[in-house]
Amino acid sequence: MEILLPIALLAFGVALIVVEVYFVPGFNFVGVVGALFILFAIGYAFSEKGLLGGGIMLIGASAAVGLSFYFMFQSGAWNRFVLKTNLGKDDVTIAREREQRSKYLGKVGVALSPLRPTGIVEIDGERIEVSTEGEFISSGSAVRVVAMDRRRFFVRLHVQDDSIDL
Repeated sequence: MEILLPIALLAFGVALIVVEVYFVPGFNFVGVVGALFILFAIGYAFSEKGLLGGGIMLIGASAAVGLSFYFMFQSGAWNRFVLKTNLGKDDVTIAREREQRSKYLGKVGVALSPLRPTGIVEIDGERIEVSTEGEFISSGSAVRVVAMDRRRFFVRLHVQDDSIDL
């Protein structure tokens, strides 16, 4: 008769977890109480039936929880917890953005604000945020876009090539 109490507590705890997954959205009080009932059932079995009884209850609880999770997974209950839509960008969108951004590589523009090391540059009538490679460039200076990474363009001071004619 004493063994029925931990078995009943275990069954009630597993039932509460199943109710949590199927009927109560989110991680709420019901699932936590179910887990506490399962832990209490295992602890009670250890205290009343000793190491052997507690070990059997621990194995039984692990099997009961594992089987219930397996059947919940098979039934599709876990699919409600997983976002199915892809929030990432597809390859076409990434290629289009890269092409759009790479049009600035090698272009010359004018610094609208001091670049220390970041600031605003106007290139072909468009304002973009850029960074230098660490040096200070004053506003009004001509700059050339030399590199880009995912989010930033890197510029250097543009020096016009005035070769000496011989």
